[in-house]
Amino acid sequence: MTKSAIFSLLPVRATSTVASVRIAKWLSNTLNIPLYDDAKILQEDQLDNLFIVNGSTAFCKHLAELSLYIPTTRNVIWVQNDYTLPPPKAESMALSPFRRAFADRHLVPHYWTTCRENSTLTDHSAWVNWNVLGYDTSTPQSKAHQGTDYFYYGAYRVRREKEFAYIADAAGSVTVSSTSKNFDNFFGFNRIDPIRALLHRELASHGLGIYCQDDRSASADHCPATRFYEMLSAGLPMVFTPGCVETLGRYGYDVSPYVLTRERRLPLLAAREEIAADQMIEWSGPYVDTLTQQVKALYDALD
Repeated sequence: MTKSAIFSLLPVRATSTVASVRIAKWLSNTLNIPLYDDAKILQEDQLDNLFIVNGSTAFCKHLAELSLYIPTTRNVIWVQNDYTLPPPKAESMALSPFRRAFADRHLVPHYWTTCRENSTLTDHSAWVNWNVLGYDTSTPQSKAHQGTDYFYYGAYRVRREKEFAYIADAAGSVTVSSTSKNFDNFFGFNRIDPIRALLHRELASHGLGIYCQDDRSASADHCPATRFYEMLSAGLPMVFTPGCVETLGRYGYDVSPYVLTRERRLPLLAAREEIAADQMIEWSGPYVDTLTQQVKALYDALD
């Protein structure tokens, strides 16, 4: 009998809104595999498959326990939805138990990843769009978008600074949901606390959702961001910075009618209900069902 386990490098809490935790829970439920985030993984004997869901190792207090499974587990799969969260290197002089375990085995794990460049590194690596898990149609959509602002939520990344500067120049009232004070210092946006609960309800209360990208994601062919699918399923109409046209076009999303410019900022707000309806018709799909079929097939194919 095949023995598998999933380990989340971030704490798995019922109220967590972190994308990687959502992936870990979904993967556990879909494949009927036990999920761990602490020393309880030691109750597992020899494993055939170990899935490690990416996260900052700085927040994980049980890397030593996890490292015990790296030398002998037949398949180690790095579940990746963020290019800034790679696995330990196969060749290094690392001293920590977790990183040392990868180096001692010269291990390049199998990647199930949103990053195209990592999807062919091993025979069982694959390009997997984990971000579609943000598409949740179980929450009733709000039909009335009364907000008159532009809304952005997410992390502050240096690679997005040009995009943020463009938004500040092109848009009128911009609300940003983030912990980063960089938004205050550089752009003077109206910053609010991060969304902790009732995500879809919060999204639907704003005027237009802003989708932007950083240059690394664009050049390296990474999947559309989770917020694309979250805003779509919430019924929040989206606008896009110009660089997104080519990138999202690769995935079949023509966003050119919704590009944000100084001249278009008011007409776009005025048409937000029509935009929401059009985007729902154009881009709705069985995203999670398709992901489920792919992941089950990948799991069945593991040696």
